[in-house]
Amino acid sequence: SPLSELVWLLCGHLSPTAAPASSKDLRNSHRIKSMLRCIHAQFGSELTTVAIAASASISESECLRCFRKTIGTTPIQYLKQYRIRQAAKLLTETSEKVCSIAENCGFQDMSYFTKAFREQMGCTPTQYRKNASP
Repeated sequence: SPLSELVWLLCGHLSPTAAPASSKDLRNSHRIKSMLRCIHAQFGSELTTVAIAASASISESECLRCFRKTIGTTPIQYLKQYRIRQAAKLLTETSEKVCSIAENCGFQDMSYFTKAFREQMGCTPTQYRKNASP
């Protein structure tokens, strides 16, 4: 689940004897949680880095810095990956048309959706659905 991924990302690499988190790390953790909540709640609509940053009351450059430091990617790259994961889930759990799933997951262009899906999942959305069906 997205929450378990978040916990793993934020805490998974700490050893039991790790030094206590600094106030800066705690602040970044709080900011990332706010921004991820925003992305997870609004992934189907048009989201910009500015809007994602605003969800944590920080500047765009601080948002980029925070994402890079904590998750190792940009907010928009994370958003795209999240959208693809959600689309994959819908492909296996519903019989909704591929173009509707793409649109509901925030992709306005079908060819871009197919390309992005193939890059992340290794096959087209249609192939993914076919391979996932019993």
